[in-house]
Amino acid sequence: MKLAALYIHPIKSCAAVALKEARLGRRGLEHDRRWMVVDGDGVFLTQRTLPEMALVRIAIGDERLVVSKEGLPRLPLPFVHEDGARADVVVWDDTVRAVVHDEGSDWFARALGRPVRLVCMPDEARRPVEAPFGHDGDIVSFADAFPLLVVNQASLAALGDAVDARRFRPNLVVTGAPAWAEDEWRALRVGTSSAGVTLRTPKPCARCTIPGVDPDTAVTTKEPLRTLARLRTRDHRVLFGINAIPDGEGVLRVGDPIAALDM
Repeated sequence: MKLAALYIHPIKSCAAVALKEARLGRRGLEHDRRWMVVDGDGVFLTQRTLPEMALVRIAIGDERLVVSKEGLPRLPLPFVHEDGARADVVVWDDTVRAVVHDEGSDWFARALGRPVRLVCMPDEARRPVEAPFGHDGDIVSFADAFPLLVVNQASLAALGDAVDARRFRPNLVVTGAPAWAEDEWRALRVGTSSAGVTLRTPKPCARCTIPGVDPDTAVTTKEPLRTLARLRTRDHRVLFGINAIPDGEGVLRVGDPIAALDM
């Protein structure tokens, strides 16, 4: 198996950024989901209710992010924002003390046509991964529950030739494994045995409606969710991809070898 693609999503539920290499830390890939858009009550917003968030594009510069959407000026953002006012925000069942970015809040209010705030997770924040799947010290950014999502390219192909991996918001795309091999994974090593990073893979990912949003147009359709529901419904949940937690830090590169481990 090999690492076929790497993606980060610097602002939760906005467009993905494809990378050739990425630094892996305790929260996941560097810059992944450190930013989030929230409503007036501080509750997170996503493509589930605002598919047009897919049209907010992000570029990675040497020292900053550059956010863009047609019809608006570009918005520069630091990788991590520490200097603004603090506010409690909610992502699923977790409340996190985040930092508000005033200029970004105004920009996203224009982009989405409603009052919102843009917030950043500061370095001191410690949001634990979903219980009971983590170990002491396992933390996550503003991702739904786990630091990483891994997708098997062969399983993706089983849903149809034209299905784009970006619909599933993965961090790692693996090639060289049979379709649905991820059901048997307990852990993965990415890289060589002497310099690799181990990822625990505790559970499959239950899917919401976001895979039905075209990442380029924000148009919503019934596919690939309809096909996926026929193939991968278990206990009334539609599953695709596998959640992962890193044991250690390192640099991941497209083309790295990947091995399944017994743990």
